[in-house]
Amino acid sequence: MILITSAAGGVGLPLVRGLALRGKQVRAFVKDQRQAQLAREAGAAEVVIGDLRAAGTLEAAVVGAEQVYHAAPTQLIDEVPIARRLVDAVGKGEVKQLLFHSVIHPHISELTHHHQKLLVEQLLHASRLPVTVLRPSHYMQNYLEFWELLRAGILAYPFSPDIRMGVVDVDDVAEAALNILLTADAHLGRTYDLSGEVLNRHDMARIWSQTLGHPVTAIRLPPDAVMSPLSALGALGLPIVHSLMQSRLRSASHLARGLLQAPNARGIQRWPADAREAYVRMMAYYDVHGLPPGDMTHLPKLLGRAPTSYAQFARREASRRGIHVP
Repeated sequence: MILITSAAGGVGLPLVRGLALRGKQVRAFVKDQRQAQLAREAGAAEVVIGDLRAAGTLEAAVVGAEQVYHAAPTQLIDEVPIARRLVDAVGKGEVKQLLFHSVIHPHISELTHHHQKLLVEQLLHASRLPVTVLRPSHYMQNYLEFWELLRAGILAYPFSPDIRMGVVDVDDVAEAALNILLTADAHLGRTYDLSGEVLNRHDMARIWSQTLGHPVTAIRLPPDAVMSPLSALGALGLPIVHSLMQSRLRSASHLARGLLQAPNARGIQRWPADAREAYVRMMAYYDVHGLPPGDMTHLPKLLGRAPTSYAQFARREASRRGIHVP
């Protein structure tokens, strides 16, 4: 049995599906009935509904598992208490591998999310358990949070479009995790950077322009836009007018939906205040420093192929959404 936490997430769900297709028994840990249904449809043999922070729930889910893939939700800030309980539970069982989903460059102390991952990594290594660590870069999928604006020709995000970012396709992360779980002994004690490509948002906009068949412009939203949505209006004003003029008003419906959806991308308005504040600090950091890739030799070795490029990702995601890509 393989336990997958955050099993309905961007990595968790395709990981459940991939393991099930290979005949592996998967126990999916999710937070509600809607996610439970997604996990069952992906092939999970067992589903546990609960809160990772609730004493006893995670411990019970570990019982009988031989491998554990652990990823904490982004909006969960204090990961260490959960990790301590996970270490205790794994230590009492027969777990042969604990695969931890960390983040690229966890040593960036200015970022709460990164620092928390570093603390958990240190805790896991000190435990002397059979641990493997994945450090994925900034997800290509993050920009799909503003899909309707993208359809209207605006690639908006709350940091500078001039900043270069190491990025990775979530599907590649799930595939790498799958391959590691299927060949566990070869990866114990290892830490892998998962970085696929390096580019800035102007590069991404050019790729989307070619993919969608209309001009796409990258713009900077203020890093605090999620806390103060009105602060984004100044940045969006001229691009909106430009989009309407270029499309002869055909982009109006996409703009309307995009402007309604953008303030709550990823459901961020429902996140705890500390998680939203940490997100703003992260965007402010990226606005100045960006996020370099890690060791780019790791991912192709884990995949057995070249990582998905941003151009391939854009074409795939457009096709998934019913857009004809020439």
